[in-house]
Amino acid sequence: MRGASNAVAVFLFLSMAAFPAIGAEREVLIRNATVLTVTNGVIENGSVLVRGTKIAAVGPADSVRASADATIIDATGRYLMPGIIDAHSHAGVVGSVNEGSLANTGMVRIMDVLTDEDVTAYRQLAGGTTAANILHGSANAIGGQNAIVKWKWGRPIEEWPIPDAPPGIKFALGENPKSSNFNPGGGERPYPNTRMGVEEVIRESFIRGREYMEKWERHRAAVKRGERPIPPKRDLLLEEMAAILRGEVHIHAHCYRSDEILMLMRVADEMGFKIRTFQHVLEGYKVAPEMAAHGAGGSTFI
Repeated sequence: MRGASNAVAVFLFLSMAAFPAIGAEREVLIRNATVLTVTNGVIENGSVLVRGTKIAAVGPADSVRASADATIIDATGRYLMPGIIDAHSHAGVVGSVNEGSLANTGMVRIMDVLTDEDVTAYRQLAGGTTAANILHGSANAIGGQNAIVKWKWGRPIEEWPIPDAPPGIKFALGENPKSSNFNPGGGERPYPNTRMGVEEVIRESFIRGREYMEKWERHRAAVKRGERPIPPKRDLLLEEMAAILRGEVHIHAHCYRSDEILMLMRVADEMGFKIRTFQHVLEGYKVAPEMAAHGAGGSTFI
């Protein structure tokens, strides 16, 4: 579509024009564009004012004013839209995106293996993608912790995470974690290698996480009473399970089939946690009422 390509062209122009000013308060005014606001309709002959790294104003061209030293971009005949947020990305990861040593690797963090030197970040910006939910791979029933970032090509990786973004973790169901039809590592097949085994891994992880949480609750109660008990041994994996049970971490679950989607929601209801999104969710349409009742969203292919 010509309109879509025009939108990308304007976004790329803005990205390159604003790059030297990241962190500064200089202004960039894009005017005379067809602005696709997504939530507030289409503004014909519209303008967008960017001040520093923030959008300061959006509206008809004659209603948006910039300072005298602002950079002006004439977008006549082009389309302008907000940056795309990628809900499921593996870009920018150094080496393998999976920690495949255990069925549950909820203690590892994808942020620890991100690099600011991957040219993919530049390409994401060039295509109009501005932010991403970077997920662990799907080799494990419970994978690692995600990272929600803004792409900042040319800036250190420490600046990429979005402050106060909700913590999340990757789950995976079906063929990928059970690997009964392929064995990427060779040798003896790891556990689990059935869908029932995947379910057992998830349930057992939360049983252990609940016990760990209760131990720490008893310890803190004893300290509050003035006692001096020996604290439980710290376990980073079980801390993550406990955080999920407390509702502090969002679950993003790789899935395809309706039976595995129902299984995970039933385990979640049994153990007292929620699924935030089902990723891929190809047969989600078959169980959409159940997903809605659970409160889960779907992030699918287009």
